[in-house]
Amino acid sequence: MTTTITIEARKQAIQAAVQAADAASRAGNGTSESIRWKTGQLILPVASVDVDVVLLSRDSHRIKAQLQSLPQAEQDLVESDPYGVQAQEIIARLLRETAGYERIKSAIANDGQLDAGVLTTGGVLVNANTRVVALRELRQKYVKVVVLPEDAGPKEITELELRLQMEQEVKQPYSFTSQLLFIEDLVNSGNYTTAEIGRALQPGLTNSRTDLKKAVDLVEGELRLLSLIREVLAMSGGALNLLYFDGKQQALFEIDQDYQKIKNTKPEQAARVRDAQLAGMIAEIGYRELRDVDAVLLDEYVGPALEEDVILAPHLDALLEVTASEGDSALEGLDLLGDEADDEPLNGEFSLSGIYTLLARTKPEEHITLPTEDGTVANLSREVVVTGLRGALTTAIENKKRDTRQLDRLTAPMLHLKEAAKALDSATVAYAEVSSRAGFRQTDFLKAVAEYQRAATNFSMSTGLGDGVEGDDLAGDADLENTRA
Repeated sequence: MTTTITIEARKQAIQAAVQAADAASRAGNGTSESIRWKTGQLILPVASVDVDVVLLSRDSHRIKAQLQSLPQAEQDLVESDPYGVQAQEIIARLLRETAGYERIKSAIANDGQLDAGVLTTGGVLVNANTRVVALRELRQKYVKVVVLPEDAGPKEITELELRLQMEQEVKQPYSFTSQLLFIEDLVNSGNYTTAEIGRALQPGLTNSRTDLKKAVDLVEGELRLLSLIREVLAMSGGALNLLYFDGKQQALFEIDQDYQKIKNTKPEQAARVRDAQLAGMIAEIGYRELRDVDAVLLDEYVGPALEEDVILAPHLDALLEVTASEGDSALEGLDLLGDEADDEPLNGEFSLSGIYTLLARTKPEEHITLPTEDGTVANLSREVVVTGLRGALTTAIENKKRDTRQLDRLTAPMLHLKEAAKALDSATVAYAEVSSRAGFRQTDFLKAVAEYQRAATNFSMSTGLGDGVEGDDLAGDADLENTRA
């Protein structure tokens, strides 16, 4: 019906459905729903509208990331004629590809449409786009909707979409990247403060100063993640799209948190570690392992681990020493690792910026060109490079953890003694406060003193230090003796 219906005929069909629903509601046979509208509540009759009359919304934030990941020709088509047949088919296809589509379709097939959607008088869906596509596939004739007032504008519709999305009844959450784009649009609209948006995202937050700060931090953090995604997209030159990041929310969060900690005090190191973590993310290193990617790992462990990989080892200098510079244009393959390969890396520190750039700019089916130590070049499939980097980073992380555990064992005696000294100091203060109070159990206290003396004597005998040794190196032991006395 969308192929031939005119704008006026669409409006008339919707108006007729609303009038029928209103009459049924007054007669006690219909149903109504209440929605938050502007500054109050609006009670609207639930109308049954022909599924071929309603239009899928290209402005739905549920599929915004998918739309922006389409080939440019399809993006242009949807933008120029969003309610045309071809654009509507593209939008329907994207909705069918969303993660929750089959579940929603199955629920409607079993139980019917339980919740009414929201429609403008012009026939454009505010929500329930996915439900309409499912209803059409199930060959259902009508969709249940409430129709907004004639004066519903972009601001009111966006605000309603935000409220509907944050309610528990919503059947399908936005994807990670779609929600980031929604937040950005809300901020850019100028209609809401950052705190208001944050509270809408987390309705449990109050108006307290602490919660308002949490709301602002939440929104600012989400916008930083979107900015980081766009940096990677720009670096990729079209090899990646927004949808690539939908399963990488926690990894991006961890990378951003690490960057924020040292960006002001150590900006070069912060950027170097971030690029290495991004390379690890592209190589499918888990977010928990990415926490171990730091300057120490880069400088002490990554190089030796890469040397163990027979395929990547001949390209070690290029992989470790090339740092992608700002303003590079159209660097590909050998161009990226050619003239700059002889430059000394920043402060002699290893960097994975070059391999991060190469991986980001190379599509899964493409090859990467790398120089070898003898001056020749090698063409390696991207998957081979990814596998080698993943293996090297995993080995480096395991070796670092092993050495850290060994260091922990070597320093454990000193740490335990320091903790014991602090505990004794606390016991001294606590004893002075309560020893003269009624109810203080002196017998239990003396038993605890005897247990301490037993442990201290055993320590002295086991270490061969004895009770009478003095000096700065045994200041902790001297304190124990003074406390004992």
